[in-house]
Parts: sequence; structure tokens; C-alpha cells
Amino acid sequence: MSSLKKFTLRNKNGMQVELCDFGARILSIKVPDRSGKLVETTLNHSNDQAVLDDESYMGASVGRTSNRISKSRFSLDGIEFNICTNEGKHNLHGGECGFSSRIWQSHGTNTQGNSLTFELHSPDGDQGYPGAVNAQVLFTLSENNELRSDFSATSTKPTPINLCNHAYFNMGEENICDLELRIKGDAYLPVDRESIPLGYFEAVANTRFDFNESAILGKRLRLGDFDHCYRATNRNMAKLTSRKHKISLEVESDQIGIQFYSGKFLPTPQSALCLEAQGYPDAINHQKLDQDILRPGELYQKYVIYRYSHID
Repeated sequence: MSSLKKFTLRNKNGMQVELCDFGARILSIKVPDRSGKLVETTLNHSNDQAVLDDESYMGASVGRTSNRISKSRFSLDGIEFNICTNEGKHNLHGGECGFSSRIWQSHGTNTQGNSLTFELHSPDGDQGYPGAVNAQVLFTLSENNELRSDFSATSTKPTPINLCNHAYFNMGEENICDLELRIKGDAYLPVDRESIPLGYFEAVANTRFDFNESAILGKRLRLGDFDHCYRATNRNMAKLTSRKHKISLEVESDQIGIQFYSGKFLPTPQSALCLEAQGYPDAINHQKLDQDILRPGELYQKYVIYRYSHID
């Protein structure tokens, strides 16, 4: 594979976002602190080859379906589909050669240097999914230190779709233990031993899963790891804060769920976390969960904003 094509978005505040065509991924988000010093807020691979060999979906645009589909199969409009298996007997993040491991096309940044569009064609039958899908991700960096991702797609046949970004955040700290997290969610999807959702919600109240009030992560992680999807109660879904650097990150999206993954399987566990705005995982196999089915003539559209600000 040829070397990565990289692009950098900048704003007048000095914020810098580095992107690349492999997986339409975020390689870096650097944000100035109050003194103007740039803080790298994401965990990233150290070189291009590590990006190409990535197994953590680090910063990638994930699809056709993010998260897991149980037993790598589903039924849609009475037709049974068997899709690529890449995590035990299950499908994870679209399969062995999902959107995160494809070269996306781009014409480069706009004249202002603050936005970039990636495009990908996924043929009918790709990884076992029905329909030819054309997908786009538009990244835009605002002067208010907001990185916005606009996901869109069309399909020639009915197909499940659930696009998301899979950035890992550490807010410039060595691990996530001292970070403070808030998630505006009233319930989460419990999972089995293979991280497959059971198909129903459980309330977060009076459990370790309740982040409606900000909590220091180290204390919660002593009670167990997290790799669960929350039912969001607000478009401003989550807020992650570094007291050390006095920087906060707010995640806004029109998705219905947000997956909190505490980084258990990273080379250095809990060195970063994911806050993945997405549809409900394995919803295609659970009638009680809202599903994202893209049909011919329809346009799939979702957005995610990573909003950075200073705190006192």
C-alpha cells in the first residue's frame, strides 16, 4: 500500500487537526491551552506503518456498521444475510475489511484550509452486506474550536448502516484515570461475555454506569471496565475534562446512542478512551431497538461535533 495522504485543518486559534485517507481517520487533534501551548488530546500511532497495521480503529471512520453484529448475520425484509466474521463468530465494525481499512478519496482541503471531504464506494456484497453504498465524511474545523464530522450515505438496496468516528481521547494525559467524564444517558445496553448487546436497556441510576454527574474515571474503573452503549438523553451527549490541562471536550451528535469504551484492549490499557456517537449496536437483530436501515432513494445523514473549551 502506498504511503498515507495526510491533510491538516487549522483555525485562527492555533488548533490543528490532522487527517488521512486510510480509513478517513483523525490522526491528531491538537488544542491550545490557555497559555497557547498545543495539547495533543488524542492517542495516535507513532508512524505511518503503525496506522496501516492498526487493529484498534484509532481515529477511523467506521462502517458499514460500527460496533458488533451478533453471529455475523441478520435478516432484512425477509432475506437472510451472512456477513464477514472478524471477532470470534461476530462482525465488528463492518468486518475484516470495513470502511476503516479502506483508502477514501479526497480532493484536499478547501481554500480556507478548514474543511475536507472523504468519499468511499462500497460495492454490492461488500463484506456480505447488500447494496452498493456511496459514503462521505465531511470534516470541518470552526473558529470556535469545534471539529464537526458530517456522515452521509446512499445505497442501491436496503442495508443496515451505522457510521461513527472511533477517536481515542486522553486529553494530553498519560492515562484516563484522572479525567472527569459526564454522559447524559438514562440507560445502557447490557452485554454478554462476548460484548454482544442483550437487546434491552437497563437504567443507570444507582449503578457504576451513571455518569449524569461528572465522575473521576479512576474510581469507576476500579469497579470494572466499560464497553457499553448508552441511550442518550441530550444531543450534548458527553463531556470529558482534564483538570491538569484545564481543557474540556464536549461530544454533540444527532445519533441516538454513545458507546463508552475505556480502552481495556489497547497496548497500554486505559491509556485513552472512546466516546463513539452511533446507533445502537446489533439493533438489526433486536426488534425492540431502533434500527438504521438505509433504503434506495434515501439519504443517511448524521453529525458529530467534538467541541473543545477551556475551564477554570
